[in-house]
Amino acid sequence: MIKYFSEYHESVKHGFEHLGGGVPEPRWSTIELLENKEGSRSGCLRNLSNNSAMIAIMEFFLSSDLAKMRQWTYTSAKLRIMLQYETNGVDSVENLLWPLISDNQEVIDWYRDNRRFYESADSEKKNQILSHEFYRLQIWRALNGLFAELRVDCEKALSQSEKFSKMKPRLVILRFLHALSIGDKAEMTRILLEMYSRKLRSRSFAYESGITCQFIVSYATLLAKLAWRHGYELDLDTPWIPREWLPIQPNEKYEDPWPFMQEFDIWQPFAEPWAAYSPQRPQT
Repeated sequence: MIKYFSEYHESVKHGFEHLGGGVPEPRWSTIELLENKEGSRSGCLRNLSNNSAMIAIMEFFLSSDLAKMRQWTYTSAKLRIMLQYETNGVDSVENLLWPLISDNQEVIDWYRDNRRFYESADSEKKNQILSHEFYRLQIWRALNGLFAELRVDCEKALSQSEKFSKMKPRLVILRFLHALSIGDKAEMTRILLEMYSRKLRSRSFAYESGITCQFIVSYATLLAKLAWRHGYELDLDTPWIPREWLPIQPNEKYEDPWPFMQEFDIWQPFAEPWAAYSPQRPQT
């Protein structure tokens, strides 16, 4: 039933070795620095976010504990949000994986309302099909279900596909987003099948996180989760996209494990010059 099972099994074995073989402990020295407001705060937040993501991955692949995995992916996602406030920077597309698979609605809502995800000082960049801003805008639209706008821009890019000769993985993602925008489940499934094929995994391996690369195809998993969030329950028979992660099943409760996280309000405004782009808490 599972294609390339032996290859996948060997990959996971390497993944366990790379991440230390067991569920790691939280990095207490980093937590102490954050609590005491010592050291590089941005470095500590980045370090602890990655550590939390590692714990999440190992909780699932060693013990199949979905609740703990969702808790630790939530922890990682909130730490990434805190990092963006600290640096006045913006997160990578790949790191959307953590809030999405956490199923925590608050951190997902924060990313949904974060226009800085695709804006830049040069606002025209988001209209240029090869720019990072254009690509990130399409991901943001998919997250928000803005399918009419998403379809138009994806068709604009796909009609000039020859320009993506050095960005082929991105072109594949835009093809998926176009299929999502028109609700074509068969095409979405076909593209994801292509993404976790041996050929495309080899091509995109350099873009994968060192935390996830031996266990999942992270971009394909992110896209599959986006589809499920919009009601497209794709049936994907592959270990590279864990089917247990795809249903929307939030934990009954999520906790901020440490006081420095408990004290942080993710709905506070950004520093200038980005205050006007600050995400707003959804009205209930």
